[in-house]
Amino acid sequence: MLDDVRGFSRGMYANWFWHRPLQLLVDAGEGLQLALGSNVFSPAVLAISHGHSDHVLGLPGLVAARRFGKGATEKPLTIVYPEGSRGVQAARDLLGTAYAGVVFPLTWMPVAPGASVSLGKGRSLEAFAVRHVPDEPALGYRVVETKRRLKPEFAAMSQADVVAAAREGRRDSLLADVTHVVFAHSGDAMPIDPSLVAGADLLVHDATFLDEPDRKYPIHATTEEALEVARAAGVKTLVLYHLSIRYDRSTALPALRAQVAASGFSGDCWLLDEGDLVPLR
Repeated sequence: MLDDVRGFSRGMYANWFWHRPLQLLVDAGEGLQLALGSNVFSPAVLAISHGHSDHVLGLPGLVAARRFGKGATEKPLTIVYPEGSRGVQAARDLLGTAYAGVVFPLTWMPVAPGASVSLGKGRSLEAFAVRHVPDEPALGYRVVETKRRLKPEFAAMSQADVVAAAREGRRDSLLADVTHVVFAHSGDAMPIDPSLVAGADLLVHDATFLDEPDRKYPIHATTEEALEVARAAGVKTLVLYHLSIRYDRSTALPALRAQVAASGFSGDCWLLDEGDLVPLR
């Protein structure tokens, strides 16, 4: 799975995450277009968690690289962001000023918690409320995939019987919609509700502090809180991100690995540290 994702995280400087199969970016920290290179045209949707500078300063560069680079310059990009975000509006205003008269294939979509955006192929991007700072609206996002499956009471039917039922026009009565969380991202936030990401294939969660006493304000999760969310939700793979630069990595990584071992979380676990995905088991 991690072969299909890339990202960068350095708190207060630049944060972004790219899920290649979903053609989805979350956030647009500075340097994003340089890191993506020829893949800058791949994303179809950019979901911004909130308008702080380390999450939006790469937006003008990304948009300009897609518009003026060599490649699919007319490929549309949908930018989903929290309604009322001053930081996103500032980046949008900069584009309008710096490139006055230039037409970009952009759709700006301000959303509130509960909003859903189709990604195609039975997948939708859903926004959910998170707790961050009081003066800048913030959202987390999850990608939910819906597939048609045999209802449990028909699970023992043979393939021949299923085909026969379909020919008789009874196919819909045998099937039910089953939803699954493919990917979720907390953005910068306190620990999210595990029920939002139950059974998720991949969760990226804020993990700014190694210890709760290091947290001055309730605006970022600790590593132990993020691990508890993943454990309670039964997440398959967890990527911790936004670990504070106050921690020397030579001592922080052993401490973090000890937390993972003691957490009860049984899935794969990684730390996104700058541009590297560091294994924690």
